[in-house]
Amino acid sequence: MKLTQGTSLNSSMGSHFIDHVIKKSMEGLSSDKYAVLDDHTHPHHEVTLCQMTLFVIYVGVTFLYAVRAPRSFVRGKQDEPEPDVERTRDTKPVTNHVAVEVKDANDSNVVKESEKASVQTPKRPPPPPPPTFDAFLKCIIVFGAIMGYYFLCDYIKVFPAEPRVYSRDTFLFLVFLLFLVACVFTIRPTKDIILNREQTEEWKGWMQVMFVWYHYFAAKEWYNWIRVYIACYVWMTGFGNFSFFWVRKDFSLWRIIKMMFRLNFLVIFVVMTTNNEYMLYYICAMHTYWFITVYVFMRVLNSWNQNRIKMAVKFAAYIICNALIFEISGACSTLFRPLWFIFGLHETKHDIMHEWEFRAGLDHWACLTGMLCAYNYPYFEALLKRLEKEANSRREKYTQIGVKIIMIVVALAVGVLWYTTFMRKDKYAYNRTHCYSSMIPILVFIVLRNCFPVLRRHYIHMFAWLGKITLETYLSQLHIYLQSNAKDLLGYLVDQPLLNFALATIIYLLVSYMLFHLTTEFSSFLIPKDLSVVSKYAVTGAIVVAVAAAVAFGIQVSLGGHILV
Repeated sequence: MKLTQGTSLNSSMGSHFIDHVIKKSMEGLSSDKYAVLDDHTHPHHEVTLCQMTLFVIYVGVTFLYAVRAPRSFVRGKQDEPEPDVERTRDTKPVTNHVAVEVKDANDSNVVKESEKASVQTPKRPPPPPPPTFDAFLKCIIVFGAIMGYYFLCDYIKVFPAEPRVYSRDTFLFLVFLLFLVACVFTIRPTKDIILNREQTEEWKGWMQVMFVWYHYFAAKEWYNWIRVYIACYVWMTGFGNFSFFWVRKDFSLWRIIKMMFRLNFLVIFVVMTTNNEYMLYYICAMHTYWFITVYVFMRVLNSWNQNRIKMAVKFAAYIICNALIFEISGACSTLFRPLWFIFGLHETKHDIMHEWEFRAGLDHWACLTGMLCAYNYPYFEALLKRLEKEANSRREKYTQIGVKIIMIVVALAVGVLWYTTFMRKDKYAYNRTHCYSSMIPILVFIVLRNCFPVLRRHYIHMFAWLGKITLETYLSQLHIYLQSNAKDLLGYLVDQPLLNFALATIIYLLVSYMLFHLTTEFSSFLIPKDLSVVSKYAVTGAIVVAVAAAVAFGIQVSLGGHILV
């Protein structure tokens, strides 16, 4: 990416920092956001020690499973339980009473802003038990096969590279067709809750489609929108995790381990398999960092979390720290340099910390905005409930309708003003204002998406399904949907772009869906509630890796120091 020269610097400290980072990030790079040195555009023929270690582990696990499988099958037949007739009976619905409470500024009284709502919901089934050891071994075998496919597609490059060609007509046609099918055939009912789980998954899903297709079709003219979508994801990190810690008050180490595993397990294995650096997958690094900031914010002085005045002090401290890190030129790079082995990226022509400084700096206020929205969520919910309750008089009814109309008109006007002011800028000019303006479309979308009960009570299931596997689709797109760090397409069917797109999409979604469930199974098995068991697994895993690395090193030495494929 190249920055147009002659851009004037804003006198403010924040704008100066953004200008500084953008200039450093864009000079000398290609227009692709994943642009790195040309080494990744050519197939590799030398297997690294890390890759060989993974292969040794995979062979060992496969052998162990092959030995255990026959006995496990026989034992499973003998222990097969009789069908439980009682479990087949329908469970009676249970009435859950939900009361929304909003605390006043002095935290001395509780003001009930909404009446109790009765929601008929069936009994939730108990969570599935963790997989058995044999099932765990089977998951490893499937997971290893998928990583091997990554290795073949984007390291060895067994499939030819196809060029990315952008056609606005084709791109918009496919987007329109997908949204039409999704809205016509997959709309389903859900609970009437603002920003309910299905709604946020739907939000993530359709943004992920646009994010991935932006890369696949080289739709560079949509760059500004992609930046907004990434800000939305960071906003959700702040909103979701703040809500969890505020409501559940679960600051346990187990919770931290679970979240770190979910965010980084897959990407670590992808890094080892493809011989890339962690920071190349900057989304994972960003979400990990912002999750940690939310945790620290809520964990430190957590007794203050129930007092609005003290929470205001905590928010002020967070804002100050965030500004010192990201608004002062060079501060971010200096602060995180000791973690260069995590946040550093050597495959650019700039300082190794530059990529982290640029990516994190673009969205450094989005997480805070999400936290503030979560903190004030009860007020917004109470307002909508008051506007939608049954009116006692015609005057009250007209007042409710009038306030709703004003809310919608104001949101639309703000959205239009934001679009005309910011979104028409070229990508370099837009980047300088993105971190200060990205919260505007987020808030406008939330108001419009939740302004009517009928909108809250329905969601688009296709996009919600995609929203559950966004981490997997994000990582997989770079290796089995595209290749060479998103510079080229994976050519399953050469010179047949649409058929290649269809086949690649099917394989890509299938693999991503499998990876999502495999990660869930691994998390369930490896991270039980008993942390002493987690420690034993960690020690066992370290020993296995050490032995496998020694074997791999021995193989490498015996072959003259190089393993070629």
